[in-house]
Amino acid sequence: MLFRSLFITGLLVSASAFAGTNAAIIISAPRLDDLDLMDLSVAADVTVIDRAAIERSGAAAIPQLLEQEANVLIRGAGGNASDGQISMRGFGDNSHLRVLVLVDGHKANRPDLGGIDWQTLPVSNLEKIEVIRGGQNVLYGNHALSGVIKITTKRGEDAGLQINGAVGSFGYYSGSASYGGTLGDADFIGGLQHTTYDGYRENSAMESTTAHASAGWYMNDTDALTLRVSGGKSYLQFSGPLTYQQMQDDPSQSRNLGDEYSESWSGEARLLYETEREWGAARMNVGANFIHRENSIPGIYNQNNIQGFSLAPRARFGSDENFWMAGIDLFYDQLDQENYRDPARTIIRSEADINRLTAAPYLFAQRTFLEKTVLNGGVRYEYATSDNDYVGYDFLGAVDPSQSYNGRVGKQGWAAELSISQELSDRWAVFAGYDRVYRYPTLDEVASYQGFPLADPLNENLDPDTGNNFEIGTTYKDRTWRVSLTGFYLTLDNEIAFDDVANLNRNIGATRRVGIEPELVWKKERYGASTRWTFVDARFDGGADSGNQVPLVPWAYGVTSAWIKPVSRVRLSASYTFVSEQNQGNDEANILRKIEAYGLVGLRANFTAMDSLNLYVSVHNLLDEIYATSAYSGGYYPGSGRSFRMGLTWVY
Repeated sequence: MLFRSLFITGLLVSASAFAGTNAAIIISAPRLDDLDLMDLSVAADVTVIDRAAIERSGAAAIPQLLEQEANVLIRGAGGNASDGQISMRGFGDNSHLRVLVLVDGHKANRPDLGGIDWQTLPVSNLEKIEVIRGGQNVLYGNHALSGVIKITTKRGEDAGLQINGAVGSFGYYSGSASYGGTLGDADFIGGLQHTTYDGYRENSAMESTTAHASAGWYMNDTDALTLRVSGGKSYLQFSGPLTYQQMQDDPSQSRNLGDEYSESWSGEARLLYETEREWGAARMNVGANFIHRENSIPGIYNQNNIQGFSLAPRARFGSDENFWMAGIDLFYDQLDQENYRDPARTIIRSEADINRLTAAPYLFAQRTFLEKTVLNGGVRYEYATSDNDYVGYDFLGAVDPSQSYNGRVGKQGWAAELSISQELSDRWAVFAGYDRVYRYPTLDEVASYQGFPLADPLNENLDPDTGNNFEIGTTYKDRTWRVSLTGFYLTLDNEIAFDDVANLNRNIGATRRVGIEPELVWKKERYGASTRWTFVDARFDGGADSGNQVPLVPWAYGVTSAWIKPVSRVRLSASYTFVSEQNQGNDEANILRKIEAYGLVGLRANFTAMDSLNLYVSVHNLLDEIYATSAYSGGYYPGSGRSFRMGLTWVY
């Protein structure tokens, strides 16, 4: 009944929003955005990576781009740029579950513990990336506990024909081609990319092929319809952990035999309708996606089929300065998994059938006083219910009741936001804000079905992460300078973590994180420099580990870069990335050897050979430093050694 009523509410909101009205505002490309993230009045710490920065970055994948351009910490396990957990605001293991990733407005986070398949999101197809730090649950919902990464792909309006190619160390090859343009009131773009990489470490190869297409129809001056589709195949080997001494002796080695890997096929379709009227604006997002993934790890062989459907109407009433917004997010996730005892997948161990239904209505409002003071506030309620059906089999293929379960788990929660910003001048603003934040457990945090038996196979008592986030900050920007400083204090009442002693995901109790994030950007016509840092103290706040540091959280990390254009067609840049020491994963007692601090030097040269041809040459980890991006209970995952890459982009 609850879901039915919320669903009806969503349809009523969308129906009223899309109903015909009087003559509309004339605009070239109607769209309803959440907030103007480039505006000084936004009460958040925001980094926008524009198309120019993306194209000259030479980044092999989005994680590498986020590290370089936004100082987002990436905790890798394979020594390449295409995997790794995103970490923001002081989270350790499974930090990626606390960051929401949106691709053209649609959630990219999976319903299970698995990370995002970055290989299926080509850098060559990106228009911009917006990184919003801090709690954003009211507008964006689940996962947006420590931040949101909004990825916008290209449209065909000014795309033309574009060809990209790159080669690099350790067998790296990448090539892509796309074409876009306009036909009357419509634009279109389509492309194909293929990448192969042998890997810095033994048995860490990856390969991916991705196709994408989109078409937009400007129905009139106020209405637009956009359809985006994409699909691809990817393959990734797992090189496994090393001991500390093995890493020091040879960080490129692997302890496994090359028989640990995953292979995925994925696809998605996204339909967006946007309109603007005299009373405001509205949009309707509809999406569908699927992932078929096969994992092979000695003793564990499984295949997952994940399907997701979403419906997200939103309407905004009022002007740009004063408005209220109403919407509802509806999701349905279906997961089917089969586990086998043998690599040939002939002897079944277990099978799972799990689905989750989520409904989240929300309200948000903005009020501007005296043209310079902006007050924002909102609330969201979210309800999620999952059906869990798991059947285990014995060695003879008969159902084993002791290894089987069936049950329904329902959780509910709410988020709230209140913030105020004040423009002290056209260049300088300050803000303060409060957010009640949350994050729901994933399907496999609650239910044991991945081939790793948990002490409680269906943990109905596992509650969502919930807590409170406080922020205060200031930003100054003009044509030459951008200076910002944000301070935050985040407390969680019942953070979820895996207890390797109890062999269970559980609510470990209270934690708190306090930190500051400074940024300084200086840019002239032919030269410039920037530095951005995160300093955070993350600790347990109660229980047996009270006062200890949260594992896998460095107290400081930052990226500093400088660039110069000695001539108009050449741009030279250098960067230094530093990550401080941190405790190993699973070391809540803080007694194991710490993961050592490291600093990486990078160089890049961009050449504009002609107006339509751009080339770059880059080197990563110039000094070939040996370092680990993560470690768990004595098992270290080395980062990549020194590597070179060169590439070109031709646009016609």
